[in-house]
Amino acid sequence: MSRTKSWPPWSTTNTKSAHPSHHANSQGTAFKNPWPSADPPNWTELLQSKFPLEWYEDLSKKHPDTKDVKVVVPDWGASTLQKRGLARDKCIVATALGHAGVLTEQSLENGKSFYVVYDPIFSARAGPTQYTGPQRLRGSPCQVTDLPGCDAVVISHNHYDHLDLPTIQAILQRFPEARYFVPLGNKSWLRALGISPDKVTELDWWQSRNFSAQDFGHPPAVSPTEETLRFTCIPAQHNSGRGALDQGTTLWCGWVIEHLIGSEDEATLAKAKRKSAIYHAGDTGYRRSASSPAICPIFKEIGESLGPFDVSFVPIWRGGTLGFISRLGLRLSHDAVPSALHASPGDALDIHEEVKSRNTVAIHFGSFVGSDNESLEAVLEFEEERESRGVLELEGGEDTAKGRAGMVDIGGSFAVEVGVKDA
Repeated sequence: MSRTKSWPPWSTTNTKSAHPSHHANSQGTAFKNPWPSADPPNWTELLQSKFPLEWYEDLSKKHPDTKDVKVVVPDWGASTLQKRGLARDKCIVATALGHAGVLTEQSLENGKSFYVVYDPIFSARAGPTQYTGPQRLRGSPCQVTDLPGCDAVVISHNHYDHLDLPTIQAILQRFPEARYFVPLGNKSWLRALGISPDKVTELDWWQSRNFSAQDFGHPPAVSPTEETLRFTCIPAQHNSGRGALDQGTTLWCGWVIEHLIGSEDEATLAKAKRKSAIYHAGDTGYRRSASSPAICPIFKEIGESLGPFDVSFVPIWRGGTLGFISRLGLRLSHDAVPSALHASPGDALDIHEEVKSRNTVAIHFGSFVGSDNESLEAVLEFEEERESRGVLELEGGEDTAKGRAGMVDIGGSFAVEVGVKDA
């Protein structure tokens, strides 16, 4: 049986109002970012900023040793597990589906795999129709019918590149028993597709919902050990809207999924042991602008409240709406434009550190961009930032104090060993 709990973190609690500070009204039908780090630039800042456009160099010639991501046929972790000598049932196996899309697999106590799909989009365009919206630079590595499983679909917000109608329709047809997890205001959209309301969990920031394996249709384990799958909706610095008239009327978020072993008893203060924890940031910014000291405080709170995480998925680039600029051969510098809603590669590594991530996989780049130069720029900047901070590459042995971070090919996989720890 599922159970909901919530707790009010200090930065999103409005002590002067009856509603949380990220709610723009008392009805819970309008939302906002409650931090100065999300404020738009003023006229003085805009006038003082440098011109944001310049001609692209051919980055592939300037950096011949740096490899951009490519599209590969998914093997759902088979090759990386074999290469590293890891057992699937001891790991979280994550496969990049392109853009912010990810599939994670982990083993339940009954030995069965538990699959979660995050922000999937398999369409050629991210828009209201297949003839409008940003177009892919790189194709999808697979289709919904190729997925090895789907117990849960986790959505961060309703922008077209994160909530794709044809993809959700295909998942509903292929995996009719899947559960859906969305932030406030998005449940009605899923219900309109014919998804049963009891299959949709809609949460506010910092609300959690506990589920058993049986809630997802899995048989119980042979042993009497209790296990819990806890889904927590957490804050992000972004926005929402699928048109001009619905801006900010639904919530945006990130998600944390914990696999807990044992039971919790508030009377005896007994706590379950945490076997694994996954963080998907969705789409988020980190600072007001590249030159601003105002940074979003929420990531340290996430790390303190729910970290550390075995694996995190953090965006490193803007959305695809401005991809036409690089398609023209021009470079749009995020150092010279407001960046409050999208993390840069450097911001992503700050988030990696603040949420206490063991392993961070870069997402939200390379798919809906305008050119190979733009995609390679994201890779180069991320790798330069990673090296300058002493964060090791993803593929490696023992954990390090600063964790690991990197990229995987679109369709490629990454595996991390997990084990039972105190929650």
